[in-house]
Amino acid sequence: FATGSTSFSLSSANGNTQWSVGAEAGYFVKENFAIKFGLGYADATGADGVVVYKVGAKYYVNGKIPVGADFTGISSNGINANWLGLQAGYAWFVAPNVSIEPTLRYNITLDELKAQSAFQALIGFAFHF
Repeated sequence: FATGSTSFSLSSANGNTQWSVGAEAGYFVKENFAIKFGLGYADATGADGVVVYKVGAKYYVNGKIPVGADFTGISSNGINANWLGLQAGYAWFVAPNVSIEPTLRYNITLDELKAQSAFQALIGFAFHF
């Protein structure tokens, strides 16, 4: 079985427009344990585009509590930054193969001079095949 999700965002303020698109997919190598990878792209008015990539693992504790860890990186115009992401949430299955997953995530910087650690609150939608 596999899991997958996609995302798109668009915002505009004070004449500046930002957008991003990305996808994440995973493959269950054991029951409730998936290896995952992701790829995305973001762009903004007056800035170079940014490529985002991710590789990691997610485990569903009791089939309902996804916990995960991954390596996330960005690359833009020859500049790179990397994070170790740790997350936990809850999988609410609205259909047998579709879940809504509110998640708390902490990104720990691996490049002290380039990026900062960051806390995120996310809501994801996952399709389980």
